[in-house]
Amino acid sequence: MKIAELGEDELIRRLLPHLQAEGVTIPAGTDDAAVYRCDAEGFQVVSCDASVEGVHFDLGWMRPEDVGWRALALALGDLAAKGATPTYGLVMAAVPASWEVDDLVGVYRGMAELGRRTGLGLVGGDTSATSGPAVIGLTVLGAARVQPLARSEAKPGWAIGVTGRLGAAMLALRERRVHRPEPLLAEGRRLNEAGLCCGDVSDGLLRELDKFLAYSGTGAEVRLAEVPAAEGVSSEEALTSGEEAELVCLGPEETLRELGLTVIGRTIQEAEVRVIDRAGHPLSLDYRGYRHFA
Repeated sequence: MKIAELGEDELIRRLLPHLQAEGVTIPAGTDDAAVYRCDAEGFQVVSCDASVEGVHFDLGWMRPEDVGWRALALALGDLAAKGATPTYGLVMAAVPASWEVDDLVGVYRGMAELGRRTGLGLVGGDTSATSGPAVIGLTVLGAARVQPLARSEAKPGWAIGVTGRLGAAMLALRERRVHRPEPLLAEGRRLNEAGLCCGDVSDGLLRELDKFLAYSGTGAEVRLAEVPAAEGVSSEEALTSGEEAELVCLGPEETLRELGLTVIGRTIQEAEVRVIDRAGHPLSLDYRGYRHFA
């Protein structure tokens, strides 16, 4: 069977038996980041992310510095979702030998610029040659004061909220315009310390809710009319726009509203993620967000 026939979720399930869970408070298969206690006062959060040329970036119209910024910003989304303050990062760069030196240096310059803004230090990594496309891999570490909730801990009956308007990244890509997402690190700390269960919207809102379902077995119902969309983007597009800095959080509705989140739906017992249109009817969507290997 080819990976394309299997899909990302099932592929991850088959890899899990080969990964260590002992001593990890949030192990692989329960969330997009791993968490373990580092001392009596806090937790270490670790995540990795990859940016692939032709899939996530195109130097034909993007500046190398913007490619680097974007790569680190999206990697930091998993730390923001777990309420972690960035500490260190490692970079793996596999690029064709035909690349211009200034382009690769520019990618690092963009990552370092965002690193200085967020307190993350790039402390090393690896470089390798490839026939292409180029791949920029990032491993990021952060410290959290409280133990975050894993997506696998989601329960039916919780409210679903988002931190802001969605779709700006999709619009920028469509217009071939620079988009530098700002990871919501301070917001993530505030939301996690309030006991919410959070994820970043890197693959699109519906796809992120699919992950909550895959990890916890808890489904979701989203009210289309309540989804906040960026200017120039439809509500349907806001459901599927990926590479967003915004967070999606689950918890008591009163808590979500008190913290300033926009409530867009609820978690449900049924093992599905469904969208209800403005007339209250189930909505069928041809595209539900980015899926690796699809």
